[in-house]
Amino acid sequence: MKEKSKKITFDYPLYDKITENDDEITAVYLRVSTDTQAQEGYGLDVQYGAIKRYVEAYDIKNVFIFADDGYTGMNEIRPAFSAMTKLMNEGRIKLVITYSLDRIGRTQMIILRFLKEQCEKAKCDFYAVKDNVDSRSRQTYGILISILSIFAEFDHDAIISKLTSGRIQRAKEGFWKGGGKPPYGYRYSKKDGELVVLNEEAEKVKKAFEIYVTRGYSPKKIADILGLSSDKAVFNILKNRIYVGEIYYRGESYNGRHAPIIDRETFELAQNVLKSKSVKRSGSVYLLSSLLECGECGGKMRYMLWGKNGKKQLKILCYSYFPNSTKKYLVRDKNCPNVIFDAEEVEAAVVSTVMKFAVEYGEEKSRSEISASEITEGLKRKSEKLAAEYSRLLNAYKKLGDEDILEQAYETRRKIKKLEREISDEEEKETLVGIEKKKIEMLRTLPGTWDKMDEKARQRIIRSLVEKVVLTKDGIDVHLLKSAYDFIESDEDKAHRGEREAQKIDKNKP
Repeated sequence: MKEKSKKITFDYPLYDKITENDDEITAVYLRVSTDTQAQEGYGLDVQYGAIKRYVEAYDIKNVFIFADDGYTGMNEIRPAFSAMTKLMNEGRIKLVITYSLDRIGRTQMIILRFLKEQCEKAKCDFYAVKDNVDSRSRQTYGILISILSIFAEFDHDAIISKLTSGRIQRAKEGFWKGGGKPPYGYRYSKKDGELVVLNEEAEKVKKAFEIYVTRGYSPKKIADILGLSSDKAVFNILKNRIYVGEIYYRGESYNGRHAPIIDRETFELAQNVLKSKSVKRSGSVYLLSSLLECGECGGKMRYMLWGKNGKKQLKILCYSYFPNSTKKYLVRDKNCPNVIFDAEEVEAAVVSTVMKFAVEYGEEKSRSEISASEITEGLKRKSEKLAAEYSRLLNAYKKLGDEDILEQAYETRRKIKKLEREISDEEEKETLVGIEKKKIEMLRTLPGTWDKMDEKARQRIIRSLVEKVVLTKDGIDVHLLKSAYDFIESDEDKAHRGEREAQKIDKNKP
């Protein structure tokens, strides 16, 4: 917040005078950032005078003033603006009047979000006096929204482009990206913009490399010895070139400004050991890995060989069963009352549920004709979900300033663009219809082909259809994904995806 402008007296009450009985409110929104703006003709007095003449001319009632004096329009963190949008969400404001669009915000993204998401959702009208923008004039207003959408997209792309180029430049200059969690063994100094070694953690990093290179212990055993959170944490340490003083970003490595923890010879030895052992975190081939949830304490559950000598059986049990495990972060309740389950019985119950769904849904879909329009509608629904996620990520970035979040937004935007291309491509739709029919046939015949699949294929099918499996003492509850059918990826899907990527590469060739 900057220096406030000179005080003025309003003829209408301020928003803090609104009571629970006030409804059908007309909100007059005023905003000024600095005294300089006032000198340039944007002062609260100028804004208020123009709006007051409009209000009096049309005899508008129940008016309240929402004034942000000394607040930037580059974000939405403003007291009066926040109070106004809260009342809009409650359906208590019928009209918002402001001096000009840029009083709502200084970027097209903020203005568009306010008009499209806030006003339309709240069924609230909007009028900007100076710009003569009136939501009640549907034709001209619709044109404005379209124009704003185009420029807002430019805003989004400009932010992301600026972020990407900025982070590449930081990497070239040897600075860590900033934002997010620093690598284990370092802390991030905002003052210097550099990584600083944490001696105690750095010693564990050195020890992890030493043990791995000289003794050949597994990442899991090293984690147990050093008290690290998991084998994954050790694996990430062993692979990270940050420890030899490099900054690695988007496939390129640059000399960093930070102090190295590991010498290059030791690091390369570790890479050779990793390669020779073919260490791959490809995940377990257990059918229900990552899908199991304890219905008693809400924690995760795991597969485990249970018993002695040659009488061991595969069981499923809650992580809380081992309160002293190295994975203490997975323990929800040391006194969890859940029982130990026979893995074969649980898997059989899940497979039975999936088969029933596959047959019933497959038969139902096979009786109806699949059209290109259905494919288009499905793609549009996916696009809408991604658009909502994109908006959420941008809002989160604006509040937190974490550049990792903005990169997630960039990836989501890329997916939206890809879907938009698919929606507009008629030939693509026809191809997708063919894939859809094969997918239906795959579902319908799943019971007959299940036994012929390898473990990985079975696991892929289960994960594409099942959200989670909740186990309690009383039974097994299988939760199918709400859009389970849409998530199935057949061999044709993968092949088609590969063809599209190949075409994309060809087009980019000089």
